[in-house]
Amino acid sequence: MKLTSKELKRRARGILTGHYGLPMRAVLIIELIVLLISSPFGLPLETRPNAFQLAIWLLSSLIISLLSTVLRSGLTQIHLNLSRGKKAMLIDLFYFFTKRPDRFILAELMKTGLFTAIFIPVYICIAATVLTGQTFLTLTVAVSLLTLAAVYVLSLMFSQVYYLLIDQPELGLFDAFRESRMLMKGNKARYFYLDLSFIGVLLLGVLSLGIGLLWVIPYQSQTKAEFYRSIQNDFI
Repeated sequence: MKLTSKELKRRARGILTGHYGLPMRAVLIIELIVLLISSPFGLPLETRPNAFQLAIWLLSSLIISLLSTVLRSGLTQIHLNLSRGKKAMLIDLFYFFTKRPDRFILAELMKTGLFTAIFIPVYICIAATVLTGQTFLTLTVAVSLLTLAAVYVLSLMFSQVYYLLIDQPELGLFDAFRESRMLMKGNKARYFYLDLSFIGVLLLGVLSLGIGLLWVIPYQSQTKAEFYRSIQNDFI
């Protein structure tokens, strides 16, 4: 059953009514954990970082991103449980640390590697500018825009990977990417429109010094969980 963005958002609001506190606390915990872990590895602001400091920062950023992926998969589990009328608890946030977290870590590494590879033409344009001293502004901008468009299309294509890994623990990693691509056939435009429909409330959340995002992020995440169930024909 393909529901419109309006219907998906209506479902999400109905599910979250009376339950907003749980995903809001989960989002806050994730952000606090990431902040606490990343704070010792920040680059110095008063001096130019050396190669070692930059390498440590890049490595720590990757590790923290992978840790965050497992936590956010737990948050997705919470939203799926709420959608299906199952019991959802804050401890679910850490559920996948004991349930093969490697699947989610490898999925994130695959996506990161893929997106990094796609950016190679942009890196080449920048390197050419540095090495030759000539400015290839028009070419760099054009290549960058095309690259960003390609990355976004791929992110739409593989947007359901983590839902599939959550729902099907036995599913192989490549199978999850393949199944996500199949699910998103004919649905990428709907997902794109769904993303666009949240721009206004996301801006309001940012303008409220981020406080409003504690409400907006659960709303958006619940809506996307409803989208997943919709394209899976999972509604009764």
